[in-house]
Amino acid sequence: MTMGLIEPAWYRDPQWLQREHEQLFGCCWIFAGLLFELDGNGHRVMTIGATEIIVQRDSGGRPRAFLNVCSHRHAQLSPIGLHGGPLRCPYHGWVYDRAGVPVGIPQPQAFAAVTADPQAHRLTEFACEAAGQFVFVRLSEQGPSLADYLGDEYAFLSRASSGSDRVLDEFEAPVSANWKVIIENALEGYHVPAVHGQTFMQVDGMQRGIEVPVDVFDHPLHSSMTHAAAPAWLARFDRSMAPKIGRWPWRFDHYTHHHVFPNLTVTSFLGYSFHVQRFDPIDATSTRVHSRTLGAPFEGQTEVGAKLIERIYADGHAFTHRVFDEDGAICRRVQAGLAQARRRAVLGDGLEQRVAHFQRAYAQIMADATGAERGCAADAQRGKI
Repeated sequence: MTMGLIEPAWYRDPQWLQREHEQLFGCCWIFAGLLFELDGNGHRVMTIGATEIIVQRDSGGRPRAFLNVCSHRHAQLSPIGLHGGPLRCPYHGWVYDRAGVPVGIPQPQAFAAVTADPQAHRLTEFACEAAGQFVFVRLSEQGPSLADYLGDEYAFLSRASSGSDRVLDEFEAPVSANWKVIIENALEGYHVPAVHGQTFMQVDGMQRGIEVPVDVFDHPLHSSMTHAAAPAWLARFDRSMAPKIGRWPWRFDHYTHHHVFPNLTVTSFLGYSFHVQRFDPIDATSTRVHSRTLGAPFEGQTEVGAKLIERIYADGHAFTHRVFDEDGAICRRVQAGLAQARRRAVLGDGLEQRVAHFQRAYAQIMADATGAERGCAADAQRGKI
């Protein structure tokens, strides 16, 4: 048993969330979307912490990220969401190219300095890189490359991208809980029997037993878990279904759950689809969950196999929505308790070690927030908690 590192107030205090915006979301690489969503003239607008950004691909196909503010008179360029077409300011009609440079200005004679040197009036740009299809943005000017930040997760996301060529299911929904509550809920299976008795507990194909899940903590920020498929179930699958479904780019024989700090999770069973979720704070006590299920291409698939995988995908979407509802309900109960809580959480050894790992990473990132937190982070590094 270990004591948690996050004070209850840090799950509910608006001023503490502002510190997170500055010291965590403002410094870490944050997942922003998928490259294939930005094909053509597409662009996505989203928030990172309290900052609205635009992500699009330049003429060379490289992802670029810009502040969602017109260089002219500060209008918001585009609303939150995925859009087609070039960036055009709704206020005065300024148009920007794929590199954020103003290239279309009504009555240009009034803006001689801009037309003479449009590069000087580019949109404010942020660091933007991709691991395979997964696009990340870093708001701070200084920091590690994406590959250095991700460590082994860079290779995982790149390889997962080879099996992801389209979005099969997508939804966004608010949850009345702090973003850390939802992340921590995603990082442990201890709650599954009580919360998911009619969903996860009924899943066929997974090995049973507390010793089966294997956690990986090779990086100080990120973690992952694998849960092997039951051998008898896997043999039946390979004998009766796999020959019809065909081959997909990355086949593995387990369920895997990856957490990329701070707010991205990627999960998959066998690799024929990947479930991608980002958790964005709306305010101190509510979070917007953006969920995508990515599908893989198949080779050697029969007509019967196409119908089988379509049914598997449909069942998976329904399952995902049911589990989301169950998790949302229990996270709301946790947030209700945190409104009154006075002591830090107690974390079970061997059951909630990924939660403890997340809290250590969080404490380290937020170490400059308060003197008390600096001491807490130091204790964590020394292995005292």
